[in-house]
Amino acid sequence: MGSDTYLSTAELRELTGCAHRRRQQAWLTAQGWPHAVAETGHIRVLREYWHARMTGAKSTAPTVHAGTKHNFSAIAA
Repeated sequence: MGSDTYLSTAELRELTGCAHRRRQQAWLTAQGWPHAVAETGHIRVLREYWHARMTGAKSTAPTVHAGTKHNFSAIAA
């Protein structure tokens, strides 16, 4: 069963070059790819982010910093 939202298991294997989830997660972390791990242990990478990163297009997907409020007043002028 495929998903339009997340990369498939085969696509994650192709991207990372690793068959085991633990090694896939380590590779994604080392390369700076945002991902989540479902309670089932399946790694989730947004297909939209993968496409943007692989093509150089600008992604509209939220990042891990989407809800962060920055304190720009802390920057000395």
